[in-house]
Amino acid sequence: MTRIQLDTQPDKYLISIDRSAVDRQWLVQLIERLRLEELAGQFNFGEDVEALGEQIKADWWAKNKSRFINE
Repeated sequence: MTRIQLDTQPDKYLISIDRSAVDRQWLVQLIERLRLEELAGQFNFGEDVEALGEQIKADWWAKNKSRFINE
């Protein structure tokens, strides 16, 4: 048996994770991430919001690039 297993039922997915595979903190963080993804999926972001997000990322990268890449 694998350490992480996915079972499919008619109305849900069941994920089984061997306790020795991950620690509790990692699992809690994964569940929080899944909840955030679910909430984000419920919003209808328009193209304007996506363009703003891309501009914010580009600006951040321009300001912080030197911290990660030595030129």
